[in-house]
Amino acid sequence: MPSTNEFDDSVGSPAMPRRIVSANPGLMTAKELLAVHKGGRRKTLEKLISQNGISARESNGKIFLRKVKEKVRWFLDHARLNVSYDDFMMLVTIFVLFGDDIRLLSLPPSSDRTFEILNSVAFFLFVLEMTLNCWAKSDFSKGIFRVKGYMFSFFFWLDLLAVFSMIPDISWLSSLLGITVLPGSNVGNKARKANRIGVKSGRVVRMARLVRLVKLYKITSQRMREKKIEQDLKKLVDLGHMNHEEVKVYLQKMNSQKQSKVGAELSDIITRRVIIAVLLMLCVVPLLSYSSPVEDEKEATQFLHKVNIQAGYGENVDCNFLLGSTQEYTDFMLNIANEISAKKNQYLVGLKILPERCGSNQALNFMDDDLIGNVREESIALVQTTPDFINGIEYSVLSVFHLRSIIEEESLSGIYLTLFVIFMLVVLSSQFNGDAQRLVLSPIEDMMEMVNMVADDPLEDFDFHAHSKTGEYETRVIQVAIQKITALLRVGFGVAGAEIISTNMAVDGENSSMFDPMLPGKRIYAIFGFCDIHAFDLCTEKLEDEIMTFVNSVARIVHEEVTRWGGMCNKNLGNAFLMVWRIGDEASLQNFGGKKRRSSNAGGQSSPIRPIRSLTVDLRRIPDLDVISDKALIGFLKVVVEINRDRQVLAYRNDERLRKNSNNFMLRMGFGLHAGWAIEGAVGSLQKVDATYLSPHVNMAARMEAASRQFGVAVLMTEKFVELMSPEAQCCCRKLDVVTVKGSEVSMPIYTYDTYQNQIFPQLQAPKFSDLDLDKVLIQQAEDYDTYMWEHDQDLIQLRRLSTPAFNKAFNEGISSYLGGNWNRARECLEQANMIMSESDSIGDGPSQTILNYMRNRSWTCPSEWKGYRPLTSK
Repeated sequence: MPSTNEFDDSVGSPAMPRRIVSANPGLMTAKELLAVHKGGRRKTLEKLISQNGISARESNGKIFLRKVKEKVRWFLDHARLNVSYDDFMMLVTIFVLFGDDIRLLSLPPSSDRTFEILNSVAFFLFVLEMTLNCWAKSDFSKGIFRVKGYMFSFFFWLDLLAVFSMIPDISWLSSLLGITVLPGSNVGNKARKANRIGVKSGRVVRMARLVRLVKLYKITSQRMREKKIEQDLKKLVDLGHMNHEEVKVYLQKMNSQKQSKVGAELSDIITRRVIIAVLLMLCVVPLLSYSSPVEDEKEATQFLHKVNIQAGYGENVDCNFLLGSTQEYTDFMLNIANEISAKKNQYLVGLKILPERCGSNQALNFMDDDLIGNVREESIALVQTTPDFINGIEYSVLSVFHLRSIIEEESLSGIYLTLFVIFMLVVLSSQFNGDAQRLVLSPIEDMMEMVNMVADDPLEDFDFHAHSKTGEYETRVIQVAIQKITALLRVGFGVAGAEIISTNMAVDGENSSMFDPMLPGKRIYAIFGFCDIHAFDLCTEKLEDEIMTFVNSVARIVHEEVTRWGGMCNKNLGNAFLMVWRIGDEASLQNFGGKKRRSSNAGGQSSPIRPIRSLTVDLRRIPDLDVISDKALIGFLKVVVEINRDRQVLAYRNDERLRKNSNNFMLRMGFGLHAGWAIEGAVGSLQKVDATYLSPHVNMAARMEAASRQFGVAVLMTEKFVELMSPEAQCCCRKLDVVTVKGSEVSMPIYTYDTYQNQIFPQLQAPKFSDLDLDKVLIQQAEDYDTYMWEHDQDLIQLRRLSTPAFNKAFNEGISSYLGGNWNRARECLEQANMIMSESDSIGDGPSQTILNYMRNRSWTCPSEWKGYRPLTSK
């Protein structure tokens, strides 16, 4: 649109010259043209524009006709008809459908021969098409009786019926096959009725040819859609949004795409049902539609009228002729009544022949007034001839018929027809609804149920196969995709992301359509386990590309064992793993509260965590928590066993790349366990979210794992965790030290479970004659956990084989003396314990050596400020 470049005069700026800029460069509209010029030239332009507008309006019609004429001329001179096979067969089908009726309606008999030849050609074309379809569109790999595809399909039989329906229209072929058309002679009412039924049936059979149009319509509509797409693509090319190569690739991709199985199946079913319903109604409706033989009565009464005139009047009257003809008329009507109904109802109830003569014989003039007066008006039909006046005398015949039998037949036929239509509507509706329910609605409902199940319990590994009842259609593919997506969500977010999954997959609620992974965190209580692969830098450097295989081998063992024993993996950090045994959220554990804790936002600052003024949960009061705690320790101990038993991991012991000083590589891991609260929630942004736990207690588990290296043990546990275990499990643990961690002045005893790893652990196998495989046996063992396992499980016993009573006595006395400040006695006992351990394990006892080193660094003298604990030097 025009724009002006002019400064505002109100601020004293000089006015700049204006220039009109057309929206279409190089071409100005009439309005723009007038805006440029002034004075006399403007008036001249206005006059020219006005005249041009008037002439343009007057010549619009002529221009249109000229364009049409030019297109017709181009068509006559240059157009080439490119008729495809589908177009040609559609023309043949239309000719077969309407050709015979057009011949009888508007063409002379001399054209019959030509039409018969054309029908013969169409017949052989249809036969040829059926043959080619049977050969090209059928699969005979499983035999002729188990063929798949076109042959013996629904449309095959319809095409065959359409071909057979053409035989009566081809005289030479019908005579060759001995097929004759029912004659139309008036032999009698029964013959006429049979002939009418035969004609109706023949027309219905001919209507079977219509099904060919259904297939041709599908092909034509598909071609029209493709043509429309090509036109749209051409416009995009003209606008510069696409090039010809991109259009070519798009068209190839479009042609390679097949119709969806659900769409094809549903379309095919609906087409079949509609065709069957239409053909069935065409066959049944004429049979259920009753038509009374009124024309016969009219013709007979008109004949009697002529006899009445011929019989004469006065002296020349021939009464015998009149009476005889009247009797034949009465008998004829009686026969009609017998044919109409098996009931012997009176049909002809009144007859009046004018003029009255022959003594007004009862046979010529009678009227059953009693019957006529007691029946419905619609049950009486009057058939009266047009009066003829001869010599001033009126000649006419009036017949009165009682139509009760006919009305009963019509009513009964109407009832049958109504019932049939109702039956067809009910059947078709149920069939269509059943197909839609089976192919579309039920799968969608199953998907919704699957989504709801995941939203209700994101951590449950559901068996979605029980909710899939739709075969191998696209809906089944979507169901499998939902199952995989939920599995990926469960694996990716873990137990910490359960709330995120549940909230964002919920289909009900105000915000069900919104995606919001950044949910406020909530306080939960759990047992936190941290484990780490030792010498990981060496493995990364030496294994290079194979490091992923190595790490995943270890991760497989850690995940399987921890999950089997009730835990969940929250974080995979490459060389380290954060494992969680979730106890419950704070709201569900309030009944086990101890002292009150502060609100989360007591400082007045805003926090995404809802402020809760509640009691700190005393985990020792939670029932059955000892089982969860025992399982947490057993899960880590089973990992220790499996990394020394798994063949894939053991293969790295002989790997030349990992050898150090001619010694085989020995995979070792450290484990830390602690119990407490943490904030469970999402950390990150909308670009990347990690569901995890944040709290000092999580850090404490990591510190225990790091300190395990200092003490030379595989597992290190805090007192907060150990006091939650069962007494049987606590008896198997030994107290190593009392320490304080960085940032805290509270002393804390730490414990370990002895794990002697320089030994061979036998391979496991399922019991003989058991129906369960090894994995299910191990799962069942974890589910049936009891404290007897600490004294009877072979793996646990084998791990503690070096923890003898003598060793335990010496170590426990040494630790007690060390904590009590009697370091001389502590030195003696701990050296004895280390010597006992060295007799079986050349490495000796790591905790004894750690305490001895600590005392050695202080010249074996207990400091005067000794309080029975020391700071933990490792983070």
